[in-house]
Order: sequence, then C-alpha cells, then structure tokens
Amino acid sequence: MLSDGDSVAVNRALGEAGWIGMSWPVELGGRGLSRLTATLVEEVFGYHWLPLSSYLLSYKTIGAAIERFGSPALVERLLPGIARGELVFCQGFSEPGAGSDLGSLTTRAELRGDTYVVYGHKIWTSSAQLADWIYLAVRTDPDTKHRGISVIVCPVDTQGIEVRTFPTLGGGYLCETFLDGVEIPVANLVGEVNGGWDILMHTLDFERVTAEKLGGFAWVLDAVDARLRETDRLDRVASERIARLRGELHASRLLSFRAADMLDSGLPGSATSAMAKLSGARLAQAIGDAAVDLLGLEGLGDASPEAAIQGRAAALYRASVGSTIAGGTAEVQQLVIARRGLGLR
Repeated sequence: MLSDGDSVAVNRALGEAGWIGMSWPVELGGRGLSRLTATLVEEVFGYHWLPLSSYLLSYKTIGAAIERFGSPALVERLLPGIARGELVFCQGFSEPGAGSDLGSLTTRAELRGDTYVVYGHKIWTSSAQLADWIYLAVRTDPDTKHRGISVIVCPVDTQGIEVRTFPTLGGGYLCETFLDGVEIPVANLVGEVNGGWDILMHTLDFERVTAEKLGGFAWVLDAVDARLRETDRLDRVASERIARLRGELHASRLLSFRAADMLDSGLPGSATSAMAKLSGARLAQAIGDAAVDLLGLEGLGDASPEAAIQGRAAALYRASVGSTIAGGTAEVQQLVIARRGLGLR
C-alpha cells in the first residue's frame, strides 16, 4: 500500500537499520544529515511502497517538532526511542467540530498543581491503534482562540484515553480518540503554555513535505507504462498522458525539495510546504484516475502479486479521494499560499 499504511515491524526494521531520525544529531540517534537528504531517501521508500505512517508521524512530523520546540529533557527522553523505531507517535489535532479550523478546538487541559487534566474528543488520529504516545493540541486558555492553545504529549495507555478504529476507503484504518480526565505532567508540554499555535503550524510544515507519496506515484506510472507495453496497448494518446503526468510529478518533486531545503535553512516554509502538499494531493488523483482509465478493467483488481500492477491502480484511485482533505484541505492550502506566500488578505 502507499505510505498511509502501518507496520510496527517495518518501523522497527527502519530504526534498526539507522533510517529513522536521519536529520537529527548523532547523540540523539540520528545521522546528522539534512532534511533534504532525508526527503530523497523517503522518496525511495515510497517507490517501494513501504507502509510508512508510523515513520512519517513519529519522525518526520512529530519528532521534528519535538526536536525543535521540546525541552531538553523531553528531547532526550523521546527522540532516541523514535530513532530506534521503538517509539511510535500518533497526532491528536482535529476534532469533530474543528478540522480545517483547528483554532476552534475545544479539547481542554485544566491545570491542577503540576498536572494537566485533559477532556476532549479527537478524530482522524492516524496510527493511534498501535501508537505508544500521542501528540495533543489542547486548549489551556478558554478566553483566547489561537493564543490559548498548547501542545502536550503522553503515553496512549494513560488512564482516561480510549481509541476507536474505523476502516477507510483507501484501505487501513483511521481512529478517533476520547480523553476523559487524562492526567499529564506539566513537564510533558512541548514549548510554552499557550504557545501551541505556532508549534502546530510548524508541525504541519514538516508533515506537508510528502516526497514518499511521490515515490509511490512514480512507481505507478512506471508500472502502467510497462504493462501497456507488455500488452501492446501503449498508443500515442496513452504515451502523451503518461509523459504529461511524469512532468507534473517532476514539478511536484521540486516543490518538495524546495520546502525541505527551506526547513533546513530555518526559513519560513509554510507557503512552500503548502504548495508541495497541494501539488501532491492533486497529482494523486490525476495519476489514480489515469492508471485505472489506461488499464481498463484489469486496473480494478484487488491488491495481490498476481493482479495487474499488483492491484495498486485501484488502491491509489480509492486512497486519492481523500488526498485533498487529509492533512489540510486544498482550500486551506490555497489560503496559506495566498496569505503567507503572496501576502494577500
């Protein structure tokens, strides 16, 4: 499956081989490489259709934010375990009434001594069914919208946390998470109290560089091309359509590389990350549609080694439906590009 898939075994194997935390310092279990280099490696992972959800959440997204904003004690406590593939995170951002408008979240954290007591309901918490820890956006000031949000982490098996799963159209599962009186030490805050909004925006910048998905798209185009040649169906129209999609894929790759390079340089990367995410999401739908269309009925086969291109045409087609919603809708990406990239209001 594409990178949305989950596998604890694959995550552990990547950690044992030293492929997690590539951009972190050696003393934290990393290799001291650039984020751009890690992005190139992730593209190769995607080309081989590794199930990367745990890797992407734990290292690329949440781990990157903890490295940048977490206290030294929290960094030392969590990052080496992530780098070894032994510690898996899920992300508790969206809520039933606060998806695209994340600033409206209502999950609250009440301070009682040196402990926060958390009540709320999160949805779309990918990997929660197998995660060890959860990265939570909570409201610590009920009187302020964006400036009343904090980020806090805790083990998923903490008393008061309940995880429920539901299947998705593209395969695999998503989760919703209920928090009922969950006690979390103040020491588990990421960054400052009420400073969570900026942390969340930077976390999403890391998340939206999706080179691993582009690697999967490249595999599909290669496989469709090879299958059409094998069955003597690669006519001029099909060749031109595949060539055009390869060009769009290359443009999307350049956007991902540019975003990763900006994150390496410490430059504001929100607009560029949004461009990369939006480009990849639209490309997923275009390539999924083309793969099914060009392969015809055989492109609708279920995933198996015997099916045409292993059934991945239909898998991508189904999974791509949500690509312009998950991780921030296409409309949200356009707003980020307009406001932060072009200075529009």
